[in-house]
Amino acid sequence: MQSTNRLNSTFSLILTLATFVVTSPRTVAAPELLNAVVALVFETPITVDDIKIQTAPLEEELFRQFNREPAVLQQKVNEIRQSALETLIERELIIHEFESQGYAIPDSVIDEQIQDRIRRQFGDSLTLTKTLQARGITKETYRKGIRQQVIVDALTARNVNSVVLVSPFEIERYYQENLETFQQEERIHLRMIFMRHLQGDETAAPKLLGEIRNKISEGASFAEMASVYHDGSQRSDGGDWGWVERSVLREDLAEVAFSLKENEMSDVLIRDEGAYLMQVEEHRTAEPRALTEVREEIEKTLLAEERNRLQKQWVDTLRKKGFIRYY
Repeated sequence: MQSTNRLNSTFSLILTLATFVVTSPRTVAAPELLNAVVALVFETPITVDDIKIQTAPLEEELFRQFNREPAVLQQKVNEIRQSALETLIERELIIHEFESQGYAIPDSVIDEQIQDRIRRQFGDSLTLTKTLQARGITKETYRKGIRQQVIVDALTARNVNSVVLVSPFEIERYYQENLETFQQEERIHLRMIFMRHLQGDETAAPKLLGEIRNKISEGASFAEMASVYHDGSQRSDGGDWGWVERSVLREDLAEVAFSLKENEMSDVLIRDEGAYLMQVEEHRTAEPRALTEVREEIEKTLLAEERNRLQKQWVDTLRKKGFIRYY
């Protein structure tokens, strides 16, 4: 039922109407604009207003970001409206499937969903009412949208989410094929003592830090010295920076720190702001994170990919047996 020419004509209509948003984001939902039918799914029409209701919040945000760049604004509005049309078509296909299977959603479920959204998104009913009025949406239309979303979520869960599984073999294979993604940079476990220059005297701090270095070389604890003399937030932790990568440190300090061997201490480093003394407790070369560290992350990625694949496969099936006409 679909054709490229009709699809292009539909999008052309949407793109033409998108020019209204360049002047003001509020015109996106203005009722006086032409409410043409752009697609038909079975016997349900999808109109320009249906699309604008879906995209209004995004268009308002785009207007704030790109109101001084009309061409960019136009392009981005076009993109989200095109995407919204296809999303609405898929939604209608799913709703038709839901109803043709004889399922039903109790009104009490819709009421609960609306109250939950009021709590999470609006705070109270008055704010919801004002927001809907500002966007040109009636409460009946809002309730209908909630009902449709509940249906889509319920049927998607039944046909997609409930059948998604990821095996340990798939996780391990993904890990091996994407080792560079999990690469961890070279790291050091660093302790540091920093002393600011005294006003008008840039020799006192380096001199005292030199004496501290000698004491540490003779057996004093670096951590204890740092807990007394370090001018920084790590003082209470004995100057402990924990595990750091090169990017964490200023380039001139990183060059010195990463050249130190384990349990080695730097010379006193004099800089414009003060003097530094660093000690590296451990040093780890660049290497991939262990599979045990990233297993959950990989599983979430694979689950999302599989859900997307099954979702597309399911919707494609609904499209093939459905009736869709673009105008």
